[in-house]
Amino acid sequence: MNPEEEFLENAATLLRYAKEELKQFLVWTDRQAPYGQQAAALVEQLDGLSAAMKELQRAYKAR
Repeated sequence: MNPEEEFLENAATLLRYAKEELKQFLVWTDRQAPYGQQAAALVEQLDGLSAAMKELQRAYKAR
């Protein structure tokens, strides 16, 4: 694995960890509170970023 691929893999891993941490936060907190709603929105945004990261990884591998 070259350095660029490793950087992309590390970024994808960080996105997964961030999503899991926010999901755990939502288990422990009130989803209806403004901060719960904001956390849920961030989880959705992270889903989109994860999909974009996978596409970036595919594009880089196909170069």
